[in-house]
Amino acid sequence: MKFFEVANSYKSKPVVYVDMDGVLADFFGEIAREHRVGYWREIHRKDLGVDQIAQQPGFFADLPPMEHAALLIAGVITLAGQYSILSSPLMSEVDQSSEEKADWLRRHLKNHQPQAIIFDHEKYKFAKQADGTPNILIDDWDTNIRLWERNGGIGILYKDRKCNDALKQVADALHGRAHPHHDTMALDNEHMDMTVPEKFYTSREVLKYVEGIHNEYHMPKPIKKHKVWQLRMMPVRDLKLPEFAHQDDPYRRVIDLDWDHIRRITLGAIKSKPIVADDHGWVLDGNHRVTAARAAGLESIPAIVPYTE
Repeated sequence: MKFFEVANSYKSKPVVYVDMDGVLADFFGEIAREHRVGYWREIHRKDLGVDQIAQQPGFFADLPPMEHAALLIAGVITLAGQYSILSSPLMSEVDQSSEEKADWLRRHLKNHQPQAIIFDHEKYKFAKQADGTPNILIDDWDTNIRLWERNGGIGILYKDRKCNDALKQVADALHGRAHPHHDTMALDNEHMDMTVPEKFYTSREVLKYVEGIHNEYHMPKPIKKHKVWQLRMMPVRDLKLPEFAHQDDPYRRVIDLDWDHIRRITLGAIKSKPIVADDHGWVLDGNHRVTAARAAGLESIPAIVPYTE
């Protein structure tokens, strides 16, 4: 019996969103093969070069499917009747990567095409429908799942070898046996004016500020590159984090976020400790604070960025 024939407490039918990289297409396996290692995290961070590999024409279009990709899609269709794709494009090649991913879907899932295809870095915006109905996301990246759940959706952290476990979780979610998580964070129920007065700093002052937060700071060059820095409010949507390996971070970082730490971050901490970002929005200090702001739905936060006239 399919979900849409079953009574449930939701106002609408939840949408099942499926990620591509690491769920349907073997992105990380291809990166590892390019570097001749068994697992992509064996690559030294300074040599990771995801952007150089993934920017090559045809990279996304030619990715091999994950072993259980067909089983996953067939199972989701059996349970939900249909599904949609929700995938992050490559930041440095949004149009090219999106077009190649769409081509991949046409060729590899030609008999099971998605209802909709969405390429967006901020997946959590689709976690909940306007009437409050939670949507479902199948994704292999922990932060995507946690932000999805913090915004009212039901997240399923996917591992290809445990495809059947994921399908069971989809069934539970569709039949009302699983619900959105409502974990509390320090940002909840706080109200304060987040605006800050514009101030200017030298690169030396900014570097001293960041080194005061971290016992060891290994990225002085991007800060020393700009003589004058400015404190101002920065839209959260414009900030880029290195936590996702396929977001082609120019500084070759792969950072695993600590969600226990993120839960303890207060609104006061975000205001009193502005994040630092380069002239392209890449966060140089404050990845956890930015993620906490996203989880809380903040639109802008204080940031120290290079000054431009």
